[in-house]
Amino acid sequence: MEDPFLLPPFIEYFATFLYGVTGALLGARRGYAILGILSLAIVSATGGGLLRDGLFLQHGPPVLVRSPEYLYLSTAAGTVVMLFGRRVQRLPQFDAIVGTVDALGLGAYAVVGMDRATAAGLSSPGVVVVGMVNAVGGSLLRDVLIRREPNLFRPGTLEESAAFIGCLTFLAATRWTDLPNIPVAWFTIGLVFLIRILAIRYQIQTRPLRDFEEFWKERGGN
Repeated sequence: MEDPFLLPPFIEYFATFLYGVTGALLGARRGYAILGILSLAIVSATGGGLLRDGLFLQHGPPVLVRSPEYLYLSTAAGTVVMLFGRRVQRLPQFDAIVGTVDALGLGAYAVVGMDRATAAGLSSPGVVVVGMVNAVGGSLLRDVLIRREPNLFRPGTLEESAAFIGCLTFLAATRWTDLPNIPVAWFTIGLVFLIRILAIRYQIQTRPLRDFEEFWKERGGN
């Protein structure tokens, strides 16, 4: 079965490299050794696709090991951080730049996951699930490895919510309209990007349930 791409492969490659950089930066900031930094880069960049292929699609070995580009890009991202991390972090608005491009990768990964799920004949809810796993699976695995409570479970600036809205939009447009798939994919990426950027800019955040405030405040929640 050929790997279906609604978008040119460079979009996924770009997201892979970016997520690899963010994972490597996290490892470097936590004082990890070289192998630890490279491992976090690979997990952050490819974890979503690995979960997608290994748990849901199961069409032979995961794309990660069938297409060496993903490992090359992840390793390159880790190497860039190790060689130039200090200079990169000194760039003006560094965190804002990473957050901006990360928002673009979030939508791209969601679309790629849904594309592969659709090609595999999954149900509509299944397509959404795979899209979400592809979008946030890498960060989930990364957080588990470093023993940090995953961002997926904590209140935050609409990262997972933006991906979920994008998945529903893409599904509705491709399943129930005659709109061409490629423009819908680009629109979905743009929508996820816009929601995420606005949430970061204006600090629009999800909140824990106030009815359980006494419990999550006891364990240090906010």
